[in-house]
Amino acid sequence: MRWINVVLAALIATLAAYANPDAESKFSYNPTRFQVAQAMSQPEEQPAPDAGIGMETESKLIPGKALLLSAILPGAGQYYARNPLMAAAFLAIEVGAWAGVAIYHAEGQDKEDEYMNFAEQYWTYYDPTGGDFGSYLSYEYWAATLFGNDGESGGTDGYTGGIDEWQNEPWNEKLKYLPSDGFTHELDPDEKDQQYYEMIGKYNQFAPGWPDYDESYHEINPEDWKTNPAITPLRNKYLDLRKKSNDALNMSKDFTMVVLANHLISALHAGFSVSMYNRKLAKEQKIEGAFRLEPKKINNEHVTMGVLRITF
Repeated sequence: MRWINVVLAALIATLAAYANPDAESKFSYNPTRFQVAQAMSQPEEQPAPDAGIGMETESKLIPGKALLLSAILPGAGQYYARNPLMAAAFLAIEVGAWAGVAIYHAEGQDKEDEYMNFAEQYWTYYDPTGGDFGSYLSYEYWAATLFGNDGESGGTDGYTGGIDEWQNEPWNEKLKYLPSDGFTHELDPDEKDQQYYEMIGKYNQFAPGWPDYDESYHEINPEDWKTNPAITPLRNKYLDLRKKSNDALNMSKDFTMVVLANHLISALHAGFSVSMYNRKLAKEQKIEGAFRLEPKKINNEHVTMGVLRITF
């Protein structure tokens, strides 16, 4: 029974020491050690979804938005697609094309005003003092009285009225007396539209309206009536002014087509650039990472360490 008494005495001494918090014994109760032990026994806390410092900092772009931006302003869609060089290129083409439209349109308008003023100064529809070849109407009347519709001089189908009466005749009535192989277009002197200015220079029928035209330019052949080309110096200058005006206006139209093409190509390119950008972004984001702080136990000591996790 003696050994039982020894065990009970040792047990009582141990409980007394454990119950004394101020004792330095390793068996003593220590609240701090208890809290640490409790914390270590808890499961590892998972970080919040936004607690990590992620590598994914870019988001996908919208191809339709880029297409619309460049359709409105070439280069804007490329800038949205993170392609500043192509943005600058398309914008430069846009500025240059509009400059071409403006420059050539202004030049064409200036030349148009010039040839219109030239026609007003030199081409004459009717001058009663100019003789048969002093104005267009005088020449037209001369042909109607001399040849008639059969094209033979001295025939019985020539016009017999005066020039004032002839001037007021409808065009379909005039055609009954005018040679069919020389007079093909009616001209209204009161309506000076684009067609008016085209006809007085383009067709030989109206050549006698230029003051440097004379009878030597006109071949009179009763059996085969016709109007010779009759390109007089004044008419030739007028045609040159019209050509320069038309060439400049056509260049302006060509630059307008460049503007439209630039909008279309830029829009398509912007949509394609966004698609390529999104593909590249998706490829790069296959490697993702996050950084956070975690407690670790090293040599029975708790240490806070930074942990970088990378997912491939």
